[in-house]
Amino acid sequence: MCTTFLCYNLVKYLLSDSRKRTELLDYPNLIRLNPNIPWKTRGNAALAIRVKSTIPTQDLFRLCKNHVVKFATSPRANSGLVILKSEQIPREIVDFSKRALYSVLGLREAREIIRDHCLGSFSLRSAQGLIGALAAVGNFLPNDHTYELIAYKKEIARPRTLDKSRVIRMSETTFPGTFSNYDFEYERLMITPHGPDPVLCGIRGETPKNVINAFRMLFPIENLRGWMVFRSNQGTAEHLQETITLDRPKAYVSGKVVGTVNSAARTEIGGHVYFSIKNEAGEIPCACYEPTASFRNDAKQLIVGDVIEAGGGIRKSTTLHPKILNLEYFKPIMLAKKITYSNPECPNCKTSMNSAGKGKGYRCKKCGGRVFTQKRAVEETRKLMSKRIYSPPLKAHRHLTKPNHRLSMKNKRGSIPLKLIDGWQF
Repeated sequence: MCTTFLCYNLVKYLLSDSRKRTELLDYPNLIRLNPNIPWKTRGNAALAIRVKSTIPTQDLFRLCKNHVVKFATSPRANSGLVILKSEQIPREIVDFSKRALYSVLGLREAREIIRDHCLGSFSLRSAQGLIGALAAVGNFLPNDHTYELIAYKKEIARPRTLDKSRVIRMSETTFPGTFSNYDFEYERLMITPHGPDPVLCGIRGETPKNVINAFRMLFPIENLRGWMVFRSNQGTAEHLQETITLDRPKAYVSGKVVGTVNSAARTEIGGHVYFSIKNEAGEIPCACYEPTASFRNDAKQLIVGDVIEAGGGIRKSTTLHPKILNLEYFKPIMLAKKITYSNPECPNCKTSMNSAGKGKGYRCKKCGGRVFTQKRAVEETRKLMSKRIYSPPLKAHRHLTKPNHRLSMKNKRGSIPLKLIDGWQF
């Protein structure tokens, strides 16, 4: 199934109440957590619904619990539910939520916070979902955020059928108000998932109006059950704000680090590219994997001595390999000079000369002339640019990856809508 689909059905139920006892205070929040956790769901999504309701808290909790039981039916769904009744989010929960973006958090800590603040909770199977549920409560998206309209299939088992030409036209017309709809470089649809889940498509953008208008450009759409707009941290790189320390980097953490390239990039079996960086705290190998496509070519332009900022997640060490920083981006801060040496030019023929042997200078094949100078030192023009961020192509973006065009945009801060836009459809 899908956590957003569960949320969709719960919101639909709450808003269809004939007595209108529940009011949404914000769009449902779609929070993407640390993407480097190996036991996460595919997108590591956590959902929060912020409401004002006259339904008694126990009844509201029971209603939510029933929806979790109904829709989290997979034997691998370790779902969790947390309910907080308060006008303010406790600082401890906010801190927990922040760390859930880049760190590894334990179920014991989550349960202690739930107990200490007397929160209602419910979980299935291993209960790992309690971590995400609590983290969603604490992240009210006060900083940069985006929106996503997610549409759902009426018949879940039926294949998705969207008109590719409409998606291309929508993408061209609405960018940058919407983004990551279509990868023009690799001619790939980006709004449709590939798994057997209820999601029909998802359109990301800067405002609710942007994504709703873009979605309408795809009509008519077959097998459409309904849709809902979410406010999200997708496309914000919120997980890469903390600094990774190289003295003892922890497995699975996400973040960024500044270091000097101390080993040239090399391509290994499978097409993966590796190089190393170091700073005063330590050293770590960096990896750009084959699916990141052209990003690997950018990494291969780095040379020893380049100072870069690198962002990504730490892969756990094995018996054969040390911990590795899996790159999501790099930014040259200071580029070293790239010097190449070549044989001198013949003063008569103006052609490159050949070595005449050790200590015998250089000889011109054309005219036979000889010189006893050193090789010529030439500074090459670097293809990389300082201060520019290099990242994988769209097809290799994660949910939290910040698209290049958003780097120059002013972050939206604290703009929680006071009135939800008309257009809820179920």
